[in-house]
Amino acid sequence: MFRKELTLASLVSLEEWQRIQDAFAEALEITLRTVSLTGKLLSRVSRPSRICSKIPSNSSSSSAFCAACKLRKSPEAFSNIKEEANFKCPFGLDLFIIPITATDSRVVAHIIIGPVILERRKDNSEYAEYAKSAGRKLEELLDALVEISVLSYNKSYSVKKLIRNSFSYIAQTGYHKKRLGEMAPEVREMDPLFLRYYEEKILNSMLNACMLALDTDSGSVMTLDRKTHLLHIKAASKLDQEIVQNTNLKVGEGIAGMAAATAQPIILPEYESKPGLSEKMKRSYIKSSMIVPFPKGKSHDVYGVINLNILRKNIKFSKNDIAFVQELLNLASTALIPFQHPSP
Repeated sequence: MFRKELTLASLVSLEEWQRIQDAFAEALEITLRTVSLTGKLLSRVSRPSRICSKIPSNSSSSSAFCAACKLRKSPEAFSNIKEEANFKCPFGLDLFIIPITATDSRVVAHIIIGPVILERRKDNSEYAEYAKSAGRKLEELLDALVEISVLSYNKSYSVKKLIRNSFSYIAQTGYHKKRLGEMAPEVREMDPLFLRYYEEKILNSMLNACMLALDTDSGSVMTLDRKTHLLHIKAASKLDQEIVQNTNLKVGEGIAGMAAATAQPIILPEYESKPGLSEKMKRSYIKSSMIVPFPKGKSHDVYGVINLNILRKNIKFSKNDIAFVQELLNLASTALIPFQHPSP
């Protein structure tokens, strides 16, 4: 058992944590910060927003929250947050507090998402009331609001889920590595089976986030075995279990194999005229499909392929959808870095 208090810093490299947090913030264009259970900043603020520093404060943590924010006034409240929480900032914006767990029940830190705007921006008359109550000029507030992202409820849900799962899996891996080290000091690497377990959890989280955000009907994530050059399904939703267990595609074989071979995304039926694609289209009941290859971390090699399908309505995927999925894939691939398997 641990002799010292369990903290995020005792489990992971905060420098690596910062790098992953920065990548999430830049890709999603939102502000992120990690705080301890007492509200102390554990990381630099990623993609800081001007609105959080609009109201001056003598506090040493003024880069975290504006002086009127209830999160600054009651930082000890973090220790009581075990599930996701939502707060309104003094200017009507939303902040989400995401607990990061080292075990199923043990919270070691919180990630703060926001401030963000949900669904739509308010009328200027409403913002004028917020500015007046805070003693600020409306023009000053509107200028600061320009950089605040607007998220739909679906996208905010998928973003929160992906962030919570990805960062919690990193913390949990650090926890189990520490436990193994205390129980058996000679153990220096995680068992590959354990690493694959958390890796697959991140892939499932990524798939669910993409499906929810784009309202798709089925999907899967395949990863590439570099020894056999075969693609295997590692995460799936609304697919027959027989397909999940028995699908083994060679690179270049099938549509997913072609995407892996070329490292280029494919949209169907839009791209069906491309050489070699039409004869590979076997499921005519699918209205639209998107197949996007992705790397792992900073590698340029294809690590896997995500497949997303629409069956129940005549809506086609667009290039904007590809760009959004690639953002989430980049985040997930960055989060997968701590799960590199040990060299044989």
